[in-house]
Amino acid sequence: MDFQILGQNSLKLKSKKVTLAVDPEAKISKFDADAVLLTDKTADLSRVNNYRIVINGPGEYEVAGLKMSGIKSDGGYIYELINENGNVLIARAGAVNKIPQDRLNNYKIIVLNADSELNQTAITAMEPSVVVLYGSLKTEGARKLGSSVTSESSKISISEEKLPEELEVVLLG
Repeated sequence: MDFQILGQNSLKLKSKKVTLAVDPEAKISKFDADAVLLTDKTADLSRVNNYRIVINGPGEYEVAGLKMSGIKSDGGYIYELINENGNVLIARAGAVNKIPQDRLNNYKIIVLNADSELNQTAITAMEPSVVVLYGSLKTEGARKLGSSVTSESSKISISEEKLPEELEVVLLG
């Protein structure tokens, strides 16, 4: 799966069959995506071309074979991308902080917009192999998770078959 930062709070996720736009904002270039995923209600849908669905709430979804599940939290929406190699969580840190731990599963990859302070206990309880951080508090979030990451990348690729044994924190920026 490829993760590309487009703006401070916007991402493009691309798997073999599906491209997702996460929280598109006005300042980004236009691009094509199969679906738009909203972790909160603010987005500029005019920045995304050819999307078939806007996912902005709790429920079960499927786009081009990729199954997704949405959960509502006081801080926004949390999405689980379900595939055979391990589930991926996409959310804002504020939403993860405000949801009961028993509502969250184990995830191989966690993608968080560090819009607020990270809850280290909640994140490590989900037993991720990789945590991808972006947003205004990403560096502080990496430190809180015990990582000394100093470099950022605008795009990363994570192969779910080759996930690290120990927790790895990656910054997008």
